[in-house]
Amino acid sequence: MISLTFGQIETWTGGELLHCPRGGSVAELSIDSRQVRPGVLFVALPGTHTDGHAFVEEVWRAGGVAMVRRDYPNQEGPQIRVASPLEAMGRLLRQYLEAHQVTVVGVTGSVGKTSVKELTAAVLRQRYVTSASLGNYNTAIGLPLSFFAGPADTTHFVAEMGMSAPGEIRHLTAIAPPDVAVISTIGPSHLEKLGSMEAIQKAKGEILEGLKPSGLAILNHDNGWVRELGEKTPRRVHWFGTGAGMDGQVLSSEVEETHTLIRVSILGEEGEVRLPWLGAHQGQNVAAALLVARELGLDLATAIHGVESVEANRSRIRVVKAGSLTLLEDVYNASPLSAKAALDVLESRPGRHVAVIGDMLELGAAEVPGHREVGAYAGGRADLLLAVGARARDTFLAAQEAGVEALWVLSRQEALAVLEERILPGDVVLMKASRGMQFEELARWLEDWGRSQ
Repeated sequence: MISLTFGQIETWTGGELLHCPRGGSVAELSIDSRQVRPGVLFVALPGTHTDGHAFVEEVWRAGGVAMVRRDYPNQEGPQIRVASPLEAMGRLLRQYLEAHQVTVVGVTGSVGKTSVKELTAAVLRQRYVTSASLGNYNTAIGLPLSFFAGPADTTHFVAEMGMSAPGEIRHLTAIAPPDVAVISTIGPSHLEKLGSMEAIQKAKGEILEGLKPSGLAILNHDNGWVRELGEKTPRRVHWFGTGAGMDGQVLSSEVEETHTLIRVSILGEEGEVRLPWLGAHQGQNVAAALLVARELGLDLATAIHGVESVEANRSRIRVVKAGSLTLLEDVYNASPLSAKAALDVLESRPGRHVAVIGDMLELGAAEVPGHREVGAYAGGRADLLLAVGARARDTFLAAQEAGVEALWVLSRQEALAVLEERILPGDVVLMKASRGMQFEELARWLEDWGRSQ
């Protein structure tokens, strides 16, 4: 973990030390008072239900130090008083990155950004001391927490940059200015909140505004919204995609039993990647990560070795063998693009193909066409489709029109009853929905059913 002295924190945040010697230090940041122990700096943030300042005295009893607002009334324990603890976290990150000349790779996109982040970090770890955003820690809180939890001698930071409103990515690039910026895709995720595809494009494009003047943008040429941004940016650009002439071209991408075999051409040099994740769509994510690697000084063979070293269970599609059943569990999030990619994986597996498709949330005006698009795409890929949720009724209708045997229910409880009646030993079952649908319950039931047969 990265250590910070109280003197550094005071200087970098413009804060005031109370009962903290300038030469003393902390080795961890936390926003959860329950995780505090000696050597931890607790950042008291305002919350939806409670304010972190309510737990400061608890932090002191546990041996920790608190970063608090200047108007916090209790001055008896070790504390660093700042104008805004949240803004101070960002300043700490920005100042540390600059002082230690840490190379930052910023990654955003409607779909695929977490995969690109994981692949890029795996590649860079072949040569550099690299940290990356933890899980989906892709906010102004998550980036500092992730970075300072990394190795003490970190030289490269892969920062996933998420957004749900305009200006958020701009703020993230202000606290972690990218040397390399990647946009994986731009799609209708968050359309409900932002209102239009143009607004989503503009918000994602903030990462290019924050890219260092000498930096490189690595962009998806196959996605029209991304391509338009790249054609307008004054920054250097490397394109990835499936078309001829790409800096990172996906020559082929074939899903096999335990991996995806991807052939690429990276800056004119060809290579083959045996990726332990499933999905032909991963080819573009791999190409993006390999372009980052070449820009930052790795040869292609070393970079490919890094891609192949990623943990199999970090893929969004979790493959579970439960007796004779094969479950393809992809319940973290959903959009039309990711749902179609998951159906491609389903099609590639031997057995009867059952797709359990739930509501896709936050699609706004694209809600009906997006759900219908997925239902139509299931034609020829699913033998049986069970649509779950009010929005998914359009998936059901489009699947029927495409010739798929399809059923529709409103709730998970009804879905369980249908599955109990219709699932057969040997089936391959895809579980795909937005996180809010809580499909984990269905997945656990299927695992138990499969193992009981």
